[in-house]
Amino acid sequence: MRFRVLGPLTVLSEGREVPVGGNKLRVVLAGLLLRPGETVPVSRLVSWLWEEETDDPARARATVHSYVNRLRRQLGTSEVIRTLPDGYRAEVDAGSLDLLRLRALAETGRRAAAAGDLEAASRALSEAAELWRGPALSNVDSAVLHDQEVGPLTEEWLRLQEERLEIGLRTGRHAELVTTLRELTRAHPLREPFWELLMLALHRGGRHAEAIQAYHSLRELLAEELGVDPAPSLRAAYQAILTGEPLTPPPRAPVVVPREEVPVPRQLRPDTPGFAGRRTELAALDLVLGEDTPASGPRIVSLQGTAGSGKTALAVHWAHRIADRFPDGQLYLDLHGYGAEPPVDPAKALETLLRALGTPAGRIPTGVEERSALFRTLLSGRRTLLMLDNAGSSDQVRPLIPGSGGVVVVTSRNQLRGLVVEYGARRVVLDQMSGQEATELLAGVLGHDRVAAAPEAVTEAVERCARLPLALRIFAERAARFPAVPLGRLVADLRDEATRLSALNAGDGGHTDLRTVFSWTYGALDGDAARLFRLLGLHPGPEVSAGAAAALLGENLAEVTRLLDRLTADHLLRSRFPGRYDFHDLLREYAAERAREGEDGRERAAALGRVLDWYLHAAHAAAEHLPPAVRAPERGPVPVELSLPRFGGPEEAVGWYEEELPNLMAAARHAASLERHDAAWRIPRLLGSFLDLHVPGEAWASVYRVAAEASRRAGEPYEEGCALNHLAWVSALLGRPKEAVAHYEEALALARRIGDPGLEGDVLVNLGATCFRLGRFADSAECYGRALEIARRSGDRRLEAEALNDLARNDNELGRHHEALAGAAAALETYGELGDRYREGEALRVLGTANAGLGRHDEATALLSRALGVMREFDDRLDEAEILELLGEVMRDSGDHEAARARWREAAEIFAELDDDRAAAVRLRLAATRSRGGAHTPVRPSPARIR
Repeated sequence: MRFRVLGPLTVLSEGREVPVGGNKLRVVLAGLLLRPGETVPVSRLVSWLWEEETDDPARARATVHSYVNRLRRQLGTSEVIRTLPDGYRAEVDAGSLDLLRLRALAETGRRAAAAGDLEAASRALSEAAELWRGPALSNVDSAVLHDQEVGPLTEEWLRLQEERLEIGLRTGRHAELVTTLRELTRAHPLREPFWELLMLALHRGGRHAEAIQAYHSLRELLAEELGVDPAPSLRAAYQAILTGEPLTPPPRAPVVVPREEVPVPRQLRPDTPGFAGRRTELAALDLVLGEDTPASGPRIVSLQGTAGSGKTALAVHWAHRIADRFPDGQLYLDLHGYGAEPPVDPAKALETLLRALGTPAGRIPTGVEERSALFRTLLSGRRTLLMLDNAGSSDQVRPLIPGSGGVVVVTSRNQLRGLVVEYGARRVVLDQMSGQEATELLAGVLGHDRVAAAPEAVTEAVERCARLPLALRIFAERAARFPAVPLGRLVADLRDEATRLSALNAGDGGHTDLRTVFSWTYGALDGDAARLFRLLGLHPGPEVSAGAAAALLGENLAEVTRLLDRLTADHLLRSRFPGRYDFHDLLREYAAERAREGEDGRERAAALGRVLDWYLHAAHAAAEHLPPAVRAPERGPVPVELSLPRFGGPEEAVGWYEEELPNLMAAARHAASLERHDAAWRIPRLLGSFLDLHVPGEAWASVYRVAAEASRRAGEPYEEGCALNHLAWVSALLGRPKEAVAHYEEALALARRIGDPGLEGDVLVNLGATCFRLGRFADSAECYGRALEIARRSGDRRLEAEALNDLARNDNELGRHHEALAGAAAALETYGELGDRYREGEALRVLGTANAGLGRHDEATALLSRALGVMREFDDRLDEAEILELLGEVMRDSGDHEAARARWREAAEIFAELDDDRAAAVRLRLAATRSRGGAHTPVRPSPARIR
């Protein structure tokens, strides 16, 4: 398989192009290929995929894992992209990646040139240059990736061109290179080395007038565009042409400003008056100064924390305390990683720092790498303090790190893990202040007597302000304006969300009044955008998709997407992931406030009804691609105004459920509060198909309690029984078996009261699975057997297959593998006839386990491999890992230890991605097989799935 990045991203297999569908997948693949052989952290992939930082790193990491898995499937191999503990790595070489081929040829050419073989050098460098099909990665849409990776790659190619052309001129190819050089000067008019080589080629070819004209053209261009003259080497070449002197290209070297000419910068911001607290963090910062100087590189502190935690104030305060230890200067630069202004790109940041160190504008290189090298040169051996405030990412900071000496303090809301991993940065995290320190902050503004006189009110104020310095200062300023008002009365304004915006008003102009600040942006919106913003304040969940927003507004998806983009551009919404939007709590409160004032009760109710319908019908659409639920609730007609998502298969449906799960649960709870009982029980019921593929938490138990109560109020006893059945299953998975059994018994009693054998059988199957988990195999077999009797009496073939398969699992656990074969085979046949692809995979797994128990390794391997394929179809990562682990056991027992280790490696990677403790156990098994062939450690079959 071959990969090309020196032009449009292209993948070739046996001479045919392999399509890589979806821009996000191309971004991941391109990013890994641009760093071949390197481990690329997930955080960096996230920054390339989504330009704005995500507040949910776990979800972003899971999404990246999903993209990598889809890439592997599209490529048809898992060998190219390797999973490592801290990221991913592209396993490619010069024979499979054009970028590595280019670099190998370039190195060959340079060695030949150094040895004096200019002809060989020219051939190698020319072959390397011809690999460029630029512009690089033109079919990959990621501004961050292009800025951080493609820009330097283009610069690498341009430097290669300069080397190739210079050697070409040295070998006498003046005439044939003129055309190429003219094309390059047109494409890169401000790149002076191309003009210098063009002048040389023309002059040596006897075209002196054209060489002089080339110089004049460049001089006019530089004067007009930049207001500067050509570089000294170009001016010298021009004089040589005029005087007829021999013309050779001068050696190029970075221009370094002499040390004595550099002014000593003192750029720290003023210290914060009345700085209070943060003693633990200050002590941690002081420890950095006491550490031994690193063998190479400066001491780096990564000062991290949430907005309002006082990162800059602490950094500046500490910097002033230690400034006298850095006689060679203190540099300060706000990188604007977060805020209204755009982030400062590394090239601009380096230009600012180089100017601060006295480098003339005309001597600052153009490329980021050259600027970074000059910056490191200037700071080499100097005792300087560099403060990089408000950084957005590690990539933004990397080029600004000095090569040696001094201290670098970086503040950021981002964890900047790359700085810790790559540079050994010391991480100091600012969390909430302690209660004592927060009280000291209030006392510094309000006075110790007033604070001491109202200890309970102060304690409450500290907690209501979340012990964040910014919030505390706003409250303290307001309290200081009303010295006669008891603090307890002022704290009351922070208790109620309805008055919180009013309380957060310093009264010093609109910039200190949150409601006014919001209103300036809101007031500039057109009518449709303003109405959408208002209605988004009613949305029940934590974030909203474009489709759900379209339902709220009752407009078409394209129009609402345009409006969402407008709101995002005005920072009234955030978009952490494409097509998904949210806003922080204060903006949510403001939007809801505007909705109450701008929409009457009928309009608000209609909007909520539409969005609840959207979640209900979208969940129906996704459930159709998942393992079929037992007697799924009927789906009513879809309102024409709803723009529902479309799914290409189980993987997309599972991804949608994972993304929308918090919203679906919130929608169910909100529906119950509005007495929309149908939605309150239907949505959780539809979640049952996804529960099979998900590790549930406490929120699942809560939503099924809501569903049970809603169905009870709606007079739907069957649905109440289903909700109790799900609640029991979740309780069992949460490690509460007594609670689970109680819910099962309640569901069984309900099923028998209404005379529904199907519901009774479903509950018995799940009760049996719970007994199986507890090791009560006789009890589980009894439950499965009773369910089987019910299924055969009522003719419920699906329930019959489920009971047969679960009995077979029981038999496998008890060593009755022949009996297990018969039951699982019957279940597999029935599932095939019913078209239940997912549960076919479960039956295949049970059959494979039975064959393994009988020592039929070939049959077991074949069956388990088929089961593995099914689980991958449904993106069931947990079952995929369990089957891989079991396959490894079978292959080890058959004597194929290398294949066993390969399966275990895959299983360990997936378990690790899922934060499953079994990752460590599988890795231990891998280590054991390397050292002594491994001991037999059978894998317990998993219990049946929810019905």
